Amino acid sequence: MQPIKVLSVARIDDLADELPHERAHFLLFLAWDHPDMHAEKLVDLFRPLVDRSLVYFCAWGASCEAVHDAIDRCDIEKHQEAGEELSDDTILLTTWHARDSLAEALWFFKVCAMPARSFDPADCDRFAVAVGNPDWAAELEREVHFIEADADDEIQPVLDDEDD
Repeated sequence: MQPIKVLSVARIDDLADELPHERAHFLLFLAWDHPDMHAEKLVDLFRPLVDRSLVYFCAWGASCEAVHDAIDRCDIEKHQEAGEELSDDTILLTTWHARDSLAEALWFFKVCAMPARSFDPADCDRFAVAVGNPDWAAELEREVHFIEADADDEIQPVLDDEDD
């Protein structure tokens, strides 16, 4: 699996142009507090990423479920336009992490995010991107350094126990 490259973009509109996508496919962790935005606008924003072979997507931040849903919709539309059936082998996998800390969600992305079977993980770039928040970018850098340096992926961040 490729190492995670951390990026920071000022505006979501810059995201597709800022990704230094080199391999056949890519996985994306997006930390973004998106404003109240119509679903159509979100789809328009993310369609270029899906068209550029996004194969796994993790959303974190305010309204991350809506961002996740927009990515799913882009993938469905892409398959429909190509006359292809969605399958477990080719679907763009997505998750959203509204209840996780940034560190927990990034750990999930590092350890658990794997593309569908037809995509070779060794041929996938991996990005963690903070949008409009330099503090998140710095936290992503710290956390990526920590989890990439950890040779044993069995170590998990301490999660809040809601039963306490």
